[in-house]
Amino acid sequence: MRNYEATFIIRPGTAAEENLTAIIDKYSAVIIAHQGEVTAINRWGLKKLAYLIKKENQGFYLLIRFTIAPNGIKELERLLRIDERILKFLTIKLDDVGQEFLLNDDKTADSPDTPEGEEVETEEEAWDEEDGSGEDESQ
Repeated sequence: MRNYEATFIIRPGTAAEENLTAIIDKYSAVIIAHQGEVTAINRWGLKKLAYLIKKENQGFYLLIRFTIAPNGIKELERLLRIDERILKFLTIKLDDVGQEFLLNDDKTADSPDTPEGEEVETEEEAWDEEDGSGEDESQ
């Protein structure tokens, strides 16, 4: 079994809760049918797309982490290609380094590195302080 991570962009019209649950159940069943296991599902929500995809300017992002046999991933991607509700998808095979990164990422997501009450300066704020004007010169 190999570890994978798949990100889907789903049509916003079909991103209602019951439709979204049906999509997750359908592809989870495909993973399980090929002796796989779904390890995590993250719903990133409705996002504006950088460019039109199939005449849509918004999409619902969904991330699924799972393990599956190599022949099962081919069937999963085949089904994703023919599903009209899926605007785009990307499947990534995770290696050992990727797994360590995900484990570290999950730990740091709940506990930030900065002590409570201490503000972190963003890159934009640092840029504005260096410039001194606080405005973007390209305008």
